[in-house]
Amino acid sequence: MTLFVPLEAGSPPPPTPSFLVRSVTPNLHLRKAIKAILKAKRLVVVCGAGISVSAGIPDFRSESGLFQTLKRDNPKEALSSGRDLFDASVFNNEHTTSMFCQMIAQLSELSQAASPTPFHQALRSLDDRGRLLRVYTQNIDAIELKSGLSFGVPEFDKRRARPRSKPKSTGPPITDQPAISTSSPCPPDSPPMTPGSRYMSPAVEVPRCIPLHGTLQTLHCQTCMHTFPLENYVSSLTSGTPPYCPECTQMEETRQLVGKRARGVGKLRPSVVLYNELHKDGEGVGEVARRDLVGSSKGKGRSGVDTLLVVGTSLKVPGTKRLVREFSKAVRARGCTTSKDAASASTGLPTPAPSPCKGSATLADDSPIKSIYLNFDFPGPTREWDGVFDMWLQGDAQNFADLLQEEIAKEAVEKEAALERKRKREEEVTHLEGSEEAGLAKKKKPKTENPNSEKPTSKWTPKALKTPSVRPRKPKSKHREAMDTITPSTRRIKLGSSKTAILLPPRYIPEVCITTPVPRGVKAVQCPCTPPATHIKDRGTSMSPLSDYPPSDTTEIGYDESDGVSDKLPAIRTAQYGRG
Repeated sequence: MTLFVPLEAGSPPPPTPSFLVRSVTPNLHLRKAIKAILKAKRLVVVCGAGISVSAGIPDFRSESGLFQTLKRDNPKEALSSGRDLFDASVFNNEHTTSMFCQMIAQLSELSQAASPTPFHQALRSLDDRGRLLRVYTQNIDAIELKSGLSFGVPEFDKRRARPRSKPKSTGPPITDQPAISTSSPCPPDSPPMTPGSRYMSPAVEVPRCIPLHGTLQTLHCQTCMHTFPLENYVSSLTSGTPPYCPECTQMEETRQLVGKRARGVGKLRPSVVLYNELHKDGEGVGEVARRDLVGSSKGKGRSGVDTLLVVGTSLKVPGTKRLVREFSKAVRARGCTTSKDAASASTGLPTPAPSPCKGSATLADDSPIKSIYLNFDFPGPTREWDGVFDMWLQGDAQNFADLLQEEIAKEAVEKEAALERKRKREEEVTHLEGSEEAGLAKKKKPKTENPNSEKPTSKWTPKALKTPSVRPRKPKSKHREAMDTITPSTRRIKLGSSKTAILLPPRYIPEVCITTPVPRGVKAVQCPCTPPATHIKDRGTSMSPLSDYPPSDTTEIGYDESDGVSDKLPAIRTAQYGRG
């Protein structure tokens, strides 16, 4: 099913194809198509002669196109169509070759005088936004290069080979580089790429625009395949005479000087792909298309194409038809996978695909727009394009480009306004932070400085010189009072003329009483003077002078007191138990 959206209001839908569904709200779907293009991350555009007609370049198949014009201007040649001059058989005789060269000279002059159209400018805007992955053009005028897009066909190097064994070295590992290189010369500072070398030359970026049918900018030799600028041979082409190859001419002169046989001199022909011949750079075009389809595993790891726009072509060339169908299949598969994954992630169950309903736009409103065809007429035969395009925009490509540019300008204004609001918010936050810091600085008290000395005085003083604070004394307990009565007086030591006194606590010498059991057969006799056990005075222990046990009748506890602290060793007295 393909949604039909006319750019001009009131345009009736064509009777064919039958799978077309007319949009009930064309303006809404038009804005949806523009949003799909602007939000695409990897947009591929396949364009034809329709985008260059407004620049003065004639198309091929319309009533005023190049095929009909050539047939009308050459009635004596009995041309069935001007298409005969774009066939490879044109080089079979000199007359058709002369006509072909004159036609190429006229087209080259028109291309040199042409300026980029609004659609070309829209392509450049999409490229500046980073949305454009590739442009595949069927045009040979190379106006895309004037609009600022990189232009050319990469060359596929068939002679490149990998080494049979990995090189044993301590250098950086070899990464698989793309097996393509551009026709433009490499920078002088880049190392040459040699087969089997450890350090390969860096991969050159693929041009943004790929000409599918060649270009009018160059000529190439049919013998040695060297390329030369076409502008240097316009006069020869205008006269209908193909120029000889300068490279082959120089080589032939050299061979004659050294006495070698002649090999012939080739002629230059326009680098335009004709019907029934192979593309000179077909391998390079195929390699780029393959990478755009499946994505590249190197670099940033981005996937392949996600949105397709086909504009200004009737899709008659078999190679272009196959390319469009492959791109459409890829983008529609990615779009269905993304929507199904999002739905199944929310419900946990796979979402069944709804069956298409003819004549209803409900399904088209919900489905994403991934493949768009923009042209006045739908390509034929129509049965070949069923399920290829999501939307057909009927109208002029330049009008659609104007709408696209308006939307791009509107988004740029909104982005600038958003950046301005963000900048103002940041300035307000910075101002508030600055005012808060200023308020905190005012609340802080300045430090007082000593006016008598330059350096601030330290608040630290020795602990011994500090005046002891007077604290209320707690009432003494009974144990403390008893200890004071039996302890000697505390010594006082005065420090010079200072009134500060240091109190030294007294050293107590406790007595330890060791009792021994009474031997058998001996009757214990109470002796008031002699203790029944041994008295040992020991001053090495730190026991309290008071004991919790009351004195025994047979035990006597005494202290040897002196004026000061006794310095003598403890005395040992032994008591013997015997009969009285």
